[in-house]
Amino acid sequence: MKTLVLYQSKTGNTEKYANDIAKRVNADIFPLKRFKAKKLSEYDTIVFGGWVRAGKIQGIDEFLSNWDLMKEKNVIVFSVGMSFADKDTRAQMIDTNVLYDYHMRYYQFRGSFDFNKLGPIEKFMMKKAVGQIANNPELNANQAALAGILENPIEFYDQEKVDRVVTVIETLALEKKS
Repeated sequence: MKTLVLYQSKTGNTEKYANDIAKRVNADIFPLKRFKAKKLSEYDTIVFGGWVRAGKIQGIDEFLSNWDLMKEKNVIVFSVGMSFADKDTRAQMIDTNVLYDYHMRYYQFRGSFDFNKLGPIEKFMMKKAVGQIANNPELNANQAALAGILENPIEFYDQEKVDRVVTVIETLALEKKS
C-alpha cells in the first residue's frame, strides 16, 4: 500500500506532525502547494494536515477540490491548532470545514504556539481574540490560561494522536493485503 502525506504549515507545527507520520509509515510527503493532483492516483491512502485559523483548516478547500480523484481511497485529515480537542470542538471543526460531506477520518492535533512566529495579520487577530478571552468571566481555567500565550510560547506535541493516525494507516495496509 502506498501512502501520501500532504500538509500546509505556517510555523512548522503541522509540518512536524506530517513528517513524523510520513516517516513512521514510509510515506511520500509534500507541502500541498508543491504536489500535482494528477499523481493522487498513485496512492492508496492520502493524509492531509493543515493548521487552523479562526476554525478553518488552512489548505482544506484546495485539498478537497480534488475529491473526485480521492473518493475511492483512504483519506485522513488532521488539523493542528490551539483548541483543546474534545467532542464539541471536533464537531465544530467538522461543521466549519464541511467535512461531513466526505467519507474520511478526521483528527484534531494540538499544536505549539509562538506569537513571534506569526505574521502581522495573525498577530492582530490573536491580540483581538486573547483580549476577548481575558475579558470573559464565564470561561474555564484552560481557556482563560490562553491569555498568557502572547508572552509565553507553548510547546506541545500530541504523540498519542500521531500514534493513532499511524495505527489507522498500518491497519488499512494490513486490510489491503488480506
